[in-house]
Amino acid sequence: MQVKEIEGRPILERVQQKKKAGADRQGLVRYLCYPRVMAIVAIFALWWICSVITTSVIGLTGVLPDPYVVFKAAITEIIPDSEFFGHLRDTLFRIVVGFAVTMVIGMAIGVVMGVRPYWEAFFSDFVIIGLTIPSLAWAVIGVLWFGIKTLTPVFATFMITFPFITINIWEGMKDVDKSLVDMGRAFGLRQRTIVRQIYIPSLMPFFFASLRFGFAVAWKIVILAEAFGSSNGIGYMIMQSYGLFNMRHVLGWVVIFTVLMLLLEYGVFRVIERRVLSWRAQAILR
Repeated sequence: MQVKEIEGRPILERVQQKKKAGADRQGLVRYLCYPRVMAIVAIFALWWICSVITTSVIGLTGVLPDPYVVFKAAITEIIPDSEFFGHLRDTLFRIVVGFAVTMVIGMAIGVVMGVRPYWEAFFSDFVIIGLTIPSLAWAVIGVLWFGIKTLTPVFATFMITFPFITINIWEGMKDVDKSLVDMGRAFGLRQRTIVRQIYIPSLMPFFFASLRFGFAVAWKIVILAEAFGSSNGIGYMIMQSYGLFNMRHVLGWVVIFTVLMLLLEYGVFRVIERRVLSWRAQAILR
């Protein structure tokens, strides 16, 4: 019995190794077929095809470099530059300041509009006007008013992002279940408790939607404002590369900042959202 068991072990181990290898291959296939991975592959494939057509078929050399050339320029030319982190720091500072001011004021006005009909009628026209004015107009106005200063991109970010944040929070306040509020009052809950237990949990999905959307809009506006009215920052560097017709650096800066925003989205915003909204169904968060 011992001889048979010893002789059978190598066969059993080989079977287990094959099963493990098969499971690993299946896991790799599932990962490679993951929608986000396939989306990234599709983006780079489309980029490369458009680059080949632009360069080889149309004959426009240097207009649309392929992904390898752009990433090589970003890693070997842009990032090692001594001024890289200074420009990145200045842009992130403007984004954070403009976005923070917008979130505080926009949320406050959105909550007031949702609670008081008078203030809803008072601010509604301001919100509509803010939604209709083009982003470029606010960037130009900021340059004319404040010149080449840090206040220019902060002002443009606030004026453009404010209506979106306000209207989102406003809709969130109107979406609160009034029956829960009436029930809380019927049971003698204080207004502070009603706000903490009913209003805030109901507003959390709208808050995170405003957070993610507002931050995405903010960095676009800051880049635009820096291109027109700043002497430093990523927008300034993109405009400078454009003036030299250096498409490798233009796209390189875009890629660097896009990667940074994706890291913030998946490494910060979504992590916080999943923890705060853990009571919601997972399907809603995906």
